[in-house]
Amino acid sequence: MISTAAMVIILSGFNGIEGLVLDMFNSFDSDLKIAAKNSKTFDRNFLPNEIYESEGLVNYTEVIEEIAIIKNHENFIIGTIKGVSPTFLKMAEMDKHLLDGKSQLEDSYGSVALIGAGAIENLDGYIYQVEDQYEYFTIYSPNREKKISSNQLRNIGAFTTSQIPVVGVFSYNNAVDQDYLIVPIDYARDIFNYGSDITQLELDFDPTIDLEQKKAELTLILGPSFTVETAFEQNKLIYETSQTEKWITTLLLGFIFFLATFNMIASITMLVIEKKENMKTLFALGAKESQLRRIFFFEGLLINGIGMILGLLIGYGICYLQKEVGFIEMQNSTVPYFPIAFKWSDLFIILSITTGFGLFAAWVPSKFLIQRIIKS
Repeated sequence: MISTAAMVIILSGFNGIEGLVLDMFNSFDSDLKIAAKNSKTFDRNFLPNEIYESEGLVNYTEVIEEIAIIKNHENFIIGTIKGVSPTFLKMAEMDKHLLDGKSQLEDSYGSVALIGAGAIENLDGYIYQVEDQYEYFTIYSPNREKKISSNQLRNIGAFTTSQIPVVGVFSYNNAVDQDYLIVPIDYARDIFNYGSDITQLELDFDPTIDLEQKKAELTLILGPSFTVETAFEQNKLIYETSQTEKWITTLLLGFIFFLATFNMIASITMLVIEKKENMKTLFALGAKESQLRRIFFFEGLLINGIGMILGLLIGYGICYLQKEVGFIEMQNSTVPYFPIAFKWSDLFIILSITTGFGLFAAWVPSKFLIQRIIKS
């Protein structure tokens, strides 16, 4: 019972954390990303119109993503400038991840920017709570037409200088929060002198669309000069790490349950020894060895079945209370309470482990001990 309840709680809690982490990465990244295969940028006019007419396409944005120096007062960071269309705010669910300020890329005065929580902290920045009052960050962007050597990095004159007001702070994950400054794509095109070039095209599709199939369709349309990556491929390491951790956790829980089955083996063994004289009497009255074996085998199954059912009720009951009420909090997190998620595959794994080891624990003493008692 305790082992089954522990497996339910740990796997459900692990699913919650896994879902939270993946959501933090998936929200910022698009369903599909198109980029040039052999270069950093490509001319946006090279993309065929079939891409924008693809079935199930909900939103898309052209992107200019480039490294630059961001300065506020005397503080510097090497950050990533991401120039996007206003549709990106909806694609990235910016309202959901906004910590302070406004979710917009333009106001009545022109272009404005959004910055990651870690980046604004490193820059000692501030979001004014007064209407139309902003703090201006300076961007030093490298000139595409010139090569900048390492000894020129401290020479600010080697860069193009521009300023932009910051109106909002967002939080997705540590990698994004520490580096990204999101600006309008026209502003990014101007400061980086990109012309009609972009670094990537990001697309979001209806949830019913099979992204692997859609990737194959777009790859066929675009040809060998472009690459198409799904959200899974954009965060491949995160997905693979998460799945590996899940399997390792399951194996460890299975091993713990295997050790726990020896308690049941010991209990049935004691029961067999205690009923030794009764078995001799039954055997003398004509009971077969197989009949005596089934008595203790089904006794073991009964113990295992009751424990499994109670464990599932207790485990899922605790998880349900945590999910609905939230009595375990998460400090300094994007969610107030420890996340819980249920998966049918977990229930199948738990039932397989408990049933398999339960059969083993019931079979061992009923097979060997009864045989030895009857022979004696």
